[in-house]
Amino acid sequence: MPRSRIVSTLSAPLRSWLDRKRGHPSTPAAPEVDPLLGVGQLLRRQREERALSLRQLASETRISTPVLEALERGWRDRLPEAAYLRTMLPLLEHHLALPPGSLEPALPRKPTDPESDWGSRRPSLLARFTPGSIEVFTTWQGTVLYAVVTAGLIYGINLQQQRLAAANQLTLRPVSPLPISAPDSRSDASGELLKAYPDLRPLQQAEQGVAMQRLREREARNTLPAGVLRLQLLSPSRVSLSSETGERSELEGVSGELVLQMQPPIRLQLEPAPSGPAVFWDGQPVSPQAGQRGRFRIPAAPAASSPPAPAAPRP
Repeated sequence: MPRSRIVSTLSAPLRSWLDRKRGHPSTPAAPEVDPLLGVGQLLRRQREERALSLRQLASETRISTPVLEALERGWRDRLPEAAYLRTMLPLLEHHLALPPGSLEPALPRKPTDPESDWGSRRPSLLARFTPGSIEVFTTWQGTVLYAVVTAGLIYGINLQQQRLAAANQLTLRPVSPLPISAPDSRSDASGELLKAYPDLRPLQQAEQGVAMQRLREREARNTLPAGVLRLQLLSPSRVSLSSETGERSELEGVSGELVLQMQPPIRLQLEPAPSGPAVFWDGQPVSPQAGQRGRFRIPAAPAASSPPAPAAPRP
């Protein structure tokens, strides 16, 4: 039997294996054309018929220019995710008056084999688990990490609340309201406060003239009448002057007449002590202190007390 007839009676897999063994290459399959290229040509043709640029189309449809360019040029790796792309395609179909569903081939195709789908998705899902981009409910690693972080945050919040309560910085029990039958003690508290601090009612005090009376009393205490001190020294003497207002003077070898205007009370000491009248206050001679010939004291004049002003009638 010829060899060709023997080979023809064999099964198809065995014949292809024999052909490869004999060096006959199998015919390569035609490369599959991406439907996105056809969608891009259709999209560009409709856009150019309406004399629209990519920028104008992007402004009218609210779709970014890079996405439109990727659709027209067939750049699938630069397209957004399928969920976003599914909402963009109907907008383009409606704006360019295309039949509904004519741009759907641009969407990524779903695999039909479940096993191949799992085999193709598993590496991509694992590749998504990175510190910068974590798919929480898509991969089990992200789900576990999300659960651990949530539990840690809840535990930390509870621990912080317990520490605040232990330090009396947090009230766990709400403040109970007062019963309706409880007396209102706000008026009593206000009365007690005004009794302790009457200055909290300035208008009432102004009506009674309290402020004016206190001002006049302070002016009467601070404003003391000034007088003229005159010294007549026949021989060089040492003069020591001091007053309660802080004035102090020390003079050496003073002789003749010395006239000063000062406020009492005044303390004066002359060395050596004069033999006759030498100190005069407002023209009146001042006698030395008892037992101390050279020491003189001029007391403060009593301030005239002014009667309080009558309170103005309240309108």
